[in-house]
Amino acid sequence: MTPIVINIDVEPVQRVVRGQTPDWDGFEELIALMMERRPRLEDASGAPVAFNWNLRMDPQIEVGYGRADWVFHRYGREIQRLLEAGDTLGLHIHTWRPVRRFFRNTWLAEFDDVDWISHCVQLSFDTFRANLDRTPTSMSFGDNFMHSCAIPIMEENGVRADMSMSPGRPPVGPNAKGELANGVTPDYRQTPRHPFKPSAADFTRPGPSNYGFWEIPITSGIVGKTRKGDDHWSKLLFGIRPEWIETLITGALEAAAPVIAGDCRTDVLTNEKNRERFIWSMDYLEKMARTHDLRFSRLDHICDQLDSGALESGR
Repeated sequence: MTPIVINIDVEPVQRVVRGQTPDWDGFEELIALMMERRPRLEDASGAPVAFNWNLRMDPQIEVGYGRADWVFHRYGREIQRLLEAGDTLGLHIHTWRPVRRFFRNTWLAEFDDVDWISHCVQLSFDTFRANLDRTPTSMSFGDNFMHSCAIPIMEENGVRADMSMSPGRPPVGPNAKGELANGVTPDYRQTPRHPFKPSAADFTRPGPSNYGFWEIPITSGIVGKTRKGDDHWSKLLFGIRPEWIETLITGALEAAAPVIAGDCRTDVLTNEKNRERFIWSMDYLEKMARTHDLRFSRLDHICDQLDSGALESGR
């Protein structure tokens, strides 16, 4: 049996939010699609199916939408529906900081300022707790980010699983053309591809003195060659090219990966090409579940298996 994580980041379509949009396009449609897919995946896998939804409620949401808990205010009924279906709610945290550039307000991806990063993390946990009367057990940072200053806050709030790290990915500053960043993301080129408890000396790797939460690295690998002939690296996103998804999943299965983990955003259905690829990926997972004993799992259930030894962490 191989657990597979479908992790969905619930957030605005815009990365650099400029003025509030009335809705987070795609969220309601994606819920409807995943609810329709759930019994099909349960039939294919022979087991209950759960998805993992990570909500944005960091300072960019607070500034751009007037309140950090806007997603609860706007989509409360939809969130309750996910909880009733047995899905996991976690946090998805971006560290965007408001700045002024060329006489207009914009955002900078803050990867270095400890005080600001800590504020982003603490606000997110406080807002989640205020709305659900509990703290989340799972989370991820946006842009594959992580910082040592965030880890004590994660530990204090009882995080059991994080899905921020992308094995094989070098440090990156701005993630898209025209964006601003201060600092760079961590170097994940030596990060294991299996679940591990991050070392206190280097959180991108396990070590003799570890933190208490499990890092569940997103499935990643080489999917081909670039135009320059270099290896083309990708992480598993349900919306990338089908042949890349197939390469990453079959490669993980052949390597007996303890967990397969993939991501998407709630706007994945709003772009025609991404929509077609996402639906293809769900069809592919349904087919693979019938032949490879895949189980669509909650992150906290995976942590239970890792803690008990029922699921091996290292390979």
